[in-house]
Amino acid sequence: MTEYELLDLMGNTIDSMGDCFTIYLSIISGYLVVAYFIGDKLTLPQTVIIGILFIFGAGLQVWGIHAYQIAVQEFLTQKAEIAPLTNYQSAVLNNNGGTIFAVLMACGIIASLYFMWSIRHPKTK
Repeated sequence: MTEYELLDLMGNTIDSMGDCFTIYLSIISGYLVVAYFIGDKLTLPQTVIIGILFIFGAGLQVWGIHAYQIAVQEFLTQKAEIAPLTNYQSAVLNNNGGTIFAVLMACGIIASLYFMWSIRHPKTK
């Protein structure tokens, strides 16, 4: 594979990471809106179904971000065999930002589930 092809693949992969994050934000926003407005009115089976779909949809995006980060690092490793990496490319290759970002996104899923739980189980005085 040529240097251009590797860099093109890397650019497309980074674009796909952005798409994953956009979908993730849409799923999180939708879940939080549902939780806020009708969370206390949902039955337990409805809450479980929504929760499972939410975890699956948002979790798939987290997995996608992480997988794409691994792919970018593989492309850069292959590119380093062809030509020297730029400073930016070296920083991306030696960075665990994608993993850290995926962990933060997973924390967002947990926080959203907690938000739904707190709406459904309010503390009364």
